Amino acid sequence: MLGGGCGAVRLWSRNSLGRLDLEWIVEVIGMRSTLRKVCGVALVVTCCVGVSRGQAAGGAPLQSGPNPLAVGLAALQKGDYASAKTFFANYLSGSPNDAEARLYLGGAEMGLKDFPAAIKDLQVVIAAKPDLWTAHTNLVLAYAESLDWADFDKERALIKTARDNNAPGLDKQRGDVIDLLQVGAKTYSVRYFYELHGQFNTRYVFLHFGDDGKLTDYIQCESDDADQGFFKQAHPKEAAAGARSFSLDSYTVNEKGMTQGLIKFYTDGEPTYEVVRADALKALMGQATPAASTTVGPK
Repeated sequence: MLGGGCGAVRLWSRNSLGRLDLEWIVEVIGMRSTLRKVCGVALVVTCCVGVSRGQAAGGAPLQSGPNPLAVGLAALQKGDYASAKTFFANYLSGSPNDAEARLYLGGAEMGLKDFPAAIKDLQVVIAAKPDLWTAHTNLVLAYAESLDWADFDKERALIKTARDNNAPGLDKQRGDVIDLLQVGAKTYSVRYFYELHGQFNTRYVFLHFGDDGKLTDYIQCESDDADQGFFKQAHPKEAAAGARSFSLDSYTVNEKGMTQGLIKFYTDGEPTYEVVRADALKALMGQATPAASTTVGPK
């Protein structure tokens, strides 16, 4: 939130976003491409964490020996999505109930921007393994890439309910990648936090990293504690029930340090993601001028 002063400006980093930050994924697979290009691989890496050939979701060993999916995984890691899709499709013709292989097939299809096919395969995985949450979060991203906001909202609501009920396998603190935005030559990865995150109580953050892997700018929808007194006065019943006001703020790293700008307030309570997305896009496309800004110089 604007006006926090030097000590209040918090820079996002790879580690601050959790183990599955997309820049971490790019680093692991050795690629220097845009986040949009690695979309399919990002899905596959999260799938690897959720269910692996040698370990079940609950941690029990499944089998030992060489991984029969290694060839397809190598193709995915190289960004050869067409070869990966061919491999996993052929593998599934002989083992149609292999959930892991179908997850990887969905990742290859995402890499090829064949979102209808990816959605179909992820839905098959979820029908067989409804508690495989990596498949659900990947499906959210597939719906966003398809601009299917009705199913996007339904899937996110399902995941939220599972978190509300403390479903095993769902981290309440790690952010989910729910969208990728292409704005000119820049790709922004969007993180959603079930629990408000960090000093300014972030709900969504739109992140852009440069080719050198360093953060260049971001926009976040946050709920600064300093603003809640005004919300409580205007909406006492809602505030008593736990509702909060939010704002949309921009942060840019430049030679002068960090420039922070207020884009707008959401004074009546928390906005939907679709509203935040539209407002963030306007700002990123230069169609919205910050209401106020400040620059904090480098230390």
